Amino acid sequence: MRVLLALGLVAGLVPATHALGLRINWTSSMPLGLYRKVPAHLERGEIVLICLPEEIAEVGRQRRYLPLGNCPEGVSLIVKEIVAIAGDVIELQEEFLAINGVVVDRTPLRSFDSLGRPLDHVQPGRRLVADGEVWVLGSERSRSWDSRYFGAVPVESTVASAKPVLTLGSGAD
Repeated sequence: MRVLLALGLVAGLVPATHALGLRINWTSSMPLGLYRKVPAHLERGEIVLICLPEEIAEVGRQRRYLPLGNCPEGVSLIVKEIVAIAGDVIELQEEFLAINGVVVDRTPLRSFDSLGRPLDHVQPGRRLVADGEVWVLGSERSRSWDSRYFGAVPVESTVASAKPVLTLGSGAD
């Protein structure tokens, strides 16, 4: 009975959150919880909602990294933090990610996903973030499918910024 009540509550809550400009994040790459959608600010440190481009979204759909949703590609928005903007220099290596010469993460790149399937990632090396692009990461780097794996995201893919309203933990499972 409690399970049915909880499912009914969630089923009613999801449409209500969308009508109020809210977004529930259920994934483990960012803190679980409720976020408020606001106009996008494309700057480092901003948490954003993104509809991934078709080619990337298709990989996410096939591998079940992305649930079904309202993006044009039929998958859900992703919630990520912008870590690099146009003009920034990214250095991605197997053991670290640096932006403009400063190491921002030391989480090793994964070669396999959580189901043991081979996982492609961006070729290690240095690159310049082009005009009209951003690099995004999840806060829980060891669980996040992000720009380290699919590369830069076009700024026009950004739907909104996401301001935490009520979140739980750091995003880790």
